[in-house]
Amino acid sequence: MTERTTRDAVLEVARKLFTERGFTSTTIRDIAEGAGVSPALVMKLTGSKAQLFEAAVPDAPNVDEPDHPAEPLGHRMTRALVERRDSGDFEFWAMAPFLLQEAPDRDAARANMEARFVPRIAAAIGEDTPTQVRARLIVSMLLGLASGLRTFELVTPDVIESDRLVATYGALVQAIIDDPAL
Repeated sequence: MTERTTRDAVLEVARKLFTERGFTSTTIRDIAEGAGVSPALVMKLTGSKAQLFEAAVPDAPNVDEPDHPAEPLGHRMTRALVERRDSGDFEFWAMAPFLLQEAPDRDAARANMEARFVPRIAAAIGEDTPTQVRARLIVSMLLGLASGLRTFELVTPDVIESDRLVATYGALVQAIIDDPAL
């Protein structure tokens, strides 16, 4: 295998294990074993566990290409998180706080995450203010929902049916999008 192919295999295994087990319960040794390489090679290719996590996770979910174009954007953003929870897919929003905690330079990691999330949401909602307060509020809401869904499991399908959750939480996100006073 070439170094690029090996790195891709490592990232694929890491993504799967981080999704299944979370950041803390996933070890470099487990990732190496799954990719058929040594732990030393994993570290050489990716750096620290936090760097591996950051490389393995996809970017924050795309808000530009809706799966449900008839729904308002706030509902679509919410639905994407709920559908990923229901399917067991990786949830970047839920893992982002852990990535920040594990970062060697938390200030730089925080700035990097802000730069990844806020402008994308601002562009999606058509916000061009200097402070991008609506986008920041939406990022906060999505981070909170992801934590409630994945980390704390507060809103499981037996507590609230997925479509009802999307309708309820989506309306809250949409209210921020539509608020001209912000």
